[in-house]
Amino acid sequence: MASSSNYVFPLEGLNYLLGVAPRGNTFPSTTYLGLFTTSWGTIQGYGTTNTNITLNSGTYPVTELAAVSGIGYARASLVSGTWGAPTTGTTTIGANTINVQQTTYGTALTFTCQSGTWNNINGIFISSWSTVGGASNPAGNNVVLWYAPFADLGTVTLASGDSLSITPTWQSAPYPA
Repeated sequence: MASSSNYVFPLEGLNYLLGVAPRGNTFPSTTYLGLFTTSWGTIQGYGTTNTNITLNSGTYPVTELAAVSGIGYARASLVSGTWGAPTTGTTTIGANTINVQQTTYGTALTFTCQSGTWNNINGIFISSWSTVGGASNPAGNNVVLWYAPFADLGTVTLASGDSLSITPTWQSAPYPA
């Protein structure tokens, strides 16, 4: 996800992250990467702060691929030790060049359609649990940390035997005024 990419930290993810860093709670040693089918334009339209969204349930649900097709799909494990060390650099947003810090997952994660068709994949999410198709539980540890569309805002469809490789990047960049 480039710094000019869109992303949403849902309220449940923000609350979870704020409970980890300043409050000393333990972050999971493994997080999980999933695919969502809800259009990015719909996700951006949820609430003025774009945080009142929940995976597979709630008033503003974001639908996981498994909830739609369930054909050979599983979330990919992101083992904490495989994320790279934070790096710094610059990127351009509009006419502004800004400083960024980021970490990238060490290897690409590949999703392969085993049979049928996986329709309308619009992006990725990182969650604190591996259960596929289940709803988030903001009161517990089952939360989505963030959602992001593909950098080109495109939609991906996979037919049987097709694969999609994703290398997640988590970065911070102040948006220029």
